[in-house]
Amino acid sequence: MKNQTSKYFKYAVGEIILVVIGILIALQINNWNENRKINKQETVYLQDLKKDITFDIETLNARVVNNNLMVHNIDTILILISSKKIFTKQDEVLLANMTTTLFGESYFIPEKGTINQIQSSSSGSFIKNKTLRDLIFRYYSNNERIEKNMEQSIQIYQHQIITPSLIHPAIVKKSMNINAEVSLLDMSLLLKNNDYLNALTIKSLGTQNQNIQYLEIIEKAQQILSIINTELNND
Repeated sequence: MKNQTSKYFKYAVGEIILVVIGILIALQINNWNENRKINKQETVYLQDLKKDITFDIETLNARVVNNNLMVHNIDTILILISSKKIFTKQDEVLLANMTTTLFGESYFIPEKGTINQIQSSSSGSFIKNKTLRDLIFRYYSNNERIEKNMEQSIQIYQHQIITPSLIHPAIVKKSMNINAEVSLLDMSLLLKNNDYLNALTIKSLGTQNQNIQYLEIIEKAQQILSIINTELNND
């Protein structure tokens, strides 16, 4: 009886050990599958973020080029009206065309499709690289702060101060070649027109400051792209 009891006991212990081993193996397989899913989802997020941020960089580069053109036009206008006493028709058309380029403003809104998806699904933890994760969330929070402060302020100044001070029916007609005989404002009087000069100054300073911000955003975006590429290449 003692031998049989000992055998049954050993058998029961062996069964328990096998069950425990089976459970551990099953848990390991389940963890492996979950990690594989997480890694796959992380790869998808990183690829999509790469597309979004690459699009941001392309957009910002285009904005910088356009802003540089506007600053150049402002400098040319100031030189034109301060250096000449007699203005040709070509001067008038040049002034009109350059002035009309200043009626619009740059405005940057980052591509947020992927980051919104990550935030709405609470899956920020899928990005395992903490440095990368922090840079990404800081990138979007900083861009949102710039949009609410600088970008909206520039837009308000543009619509309420700059464009109304620069626009003039003759300038618009001359730039569109409508009734080319229409006389522009007396060029000599533009130097005495404080509203016009202030509008040019505000436009130039605001645009240059905007470009400084845009170039900083591009630098941060490129840093993020570099880390994302490293992570994708390691998969």
